[in-house]
Amino acid sequence: MTDVKIPMTIEGKLFYHSTTEGALRNIQSVQYRPLFMPEIIDARIAADDTSPLWMNGLTAMSVSVTGKTKGGKAVVVYAHVPHYFSNPENVANTVKAGLTNGAGPYDAVDFRRLLDLQDDKTVFVVDYSTLKTSVSGTIEVSEALKHPQVIPFLGGKERAEAYLEKHAKVVGDKIGIFHTDLAKKPLGSMLFVNDRYDSGFLGHLVEIGLKNYGPFVGVPVSTADAVKKTGSLDSAQFLGGSK
Repeated sequence: MTDVKIPMTIEGKLFYHSTTEGALRNIQSVQYRPLFMPEIIDARIAADDTSPLWMNGLTAMSVSVTGKTKGGKAVVVYAHVPHYFSNPENVANTVKAGLTNGAGPYDAVDFRRLLDLQDDKTVFVVDYSTLKTSVSGTIEVSEALKHPQVIPFLGGKERAEAYLEKHAKVVGDKIGIFHTDLAKKPLGSMLFVNDRYDSGFLGHLVEIGLKNYGPFVGVPVSTADAVKKTGSLDSAQFLGGSK
């Protein structure tokens, strides 16, 4: 049996709330699932420049976590799979415990689990010193693919190339790429991509972190499962809607 990509139109909705926890609870209450960053990027690539996907800054279910391996090497994990912050209760408790530059203390056991899941498709691990010495700011789109955050953030080289090409057409020749500092314990933050009017800001929620900054894009759980099994979102379009 051979897997094939099937073009389809999926009715997605934008879920707003004053808190990240609240937005996630709203999504779950109506049997929707928040999209991971690669899925958002695939949908943006397929969308026209007036789509809500380009007109809004969007928070993804993907997470970045800074921490150290068992051997003591400082790394940053970019994960596009379910994780500790997928549970709204964990988000609420983390925010209450206090944030550092917007990022929250991340469960050490789950951090090690994510490290073990590294496959350079859905989970990427980047050397922290390499990221730390890279630019955190606005750069030329033509140079963006070389930045150590871009490919893991977007979910692979091929997807990154396609997105940067679309970004150049919709937004312009510059893009913002921002990253956070290492802490003594693992710190995690949701990934966020800005709207078309702010250089397509590509980076973490550095100052707001786990508090709400932009809506999540949600799709019905049954539809999301079908897409994962039979195709991908790279040829899908999302219709408007919000909650």
